[in-house]
Amino acid sequence: MDGLKKDIVFVDSCIFIREHYFKRNNRLNTLVQLHEAGLLDFISTDITINEVQKHFINDIKSIYSSLIRNNNELQKKGVELSLNIDPKLDICKYCNDIFSKFIRKTATFVIPYGELTNIEHIFAKYFKQEAPFSIGKKDEFPDAFALGLLEAYCQKYKLGKIIILSEDNDLKNYKSPYLEYKDYKQYITEKSAEKSTLDSIAQILKDEANGYIEIIKEDLSELLMDGDIYVNLLQSTDINDIDIKSIDVNVKTNDYSIVRQTEDYYILEVPVDISFDVEIEYVDYTYATYDKEDHVWYNEEIEHYIASNHRTIAMPLSYHKAKNEQQPFITMEDFDIEDALDGMA
Repeated sequence: MDGLKKDIVFVDSCIFIREHYFKRNNRLNTLVQLHEAGLLDFISTDITINEVQKHFINDIKSIYSSLIRNNNELQKKGVELSLNIDPKLDICKYCNDIFSKFIRKTATFVIPYGELTNIEHIFAKYFKQEAPFSIGKKDEFPDAFALGLLEAYCQKYKLGKIIILSEDNDLKNYKSPYLEYKDYKQYITEKSAEKSTLDSIAQILKDEANGYIEIIKEDLSELLMDGDIYVNLLQSTDINDIDIKSIDVNVKTNDYSIVRQTEDYYILEVPVDISFDVEIEYVDYTYATYDKEDHVWYNEEIEHYIASNHRTIAMPLSYHKAKNEQQPFITMEDFDIEDALDGMA
């Protein structure tokens, strides 16, 4: 971590949503760790704080209401679960308390609305369709005013540059002498490790890529031979044969990112592209009839179906730092290979 300067960072509202807000061990928590290590300070605006709070409260309200409904349905069917659900829970207060704790823990400085005294340049960008405004997009005024507040405050107090952490291309294209856009995943990756560590990680990943591919192929092959995973797809439990036609795995080692770190290791995520085709022979009862006396089906048909999928999953790895005479090494963490089945058709 030596040699990394202390930054002032603004976290775009979309990052809270994409990282599932305050989920344990997500990238937002890694930013908190970097702050606690003295490597960065947080800055935000009243506009952004209110926007994040709104999304957070609405999302939690929706989930909690669904939980209550599902619990009531279970009780109607005689199923009692100790979920400790309180229908009278004040979700707004509960969420606000969580969010306030985050603001205090990160010592986030929140720029008030009043710091923006000139809005002429914002409307000039709007009429010219300049970032953060763009053709075909609406509701960009909150972003525009938030960026205006950051610029005004940075200029007034001579902060140098504020780093904008986001994945929004409109923010990326925003031109300002006071603001510097950075992809938040890449920023956390670079800020969380020294260059020598990054080089070491890249080399080990390159050396071990084929091994990861073989492990994933082996685990996926075993999963694809389980007939139970095709029951809902085929609407049939009678599967005669499963023939795996192809499995393609591409471990994108160059696109890895650091999720979090401890004193002894880094937790990495490596995107893995997975494609497969499987031919299934099964019994189709769509037009069949059942003879209750003979206990047999008539007119059932033998059908063949090609199940396939292409998706990208995140493979978790642990990079263990050099210790004493032990050289750094990487181990594969447990992950659910069933994620590769999502969207299978």
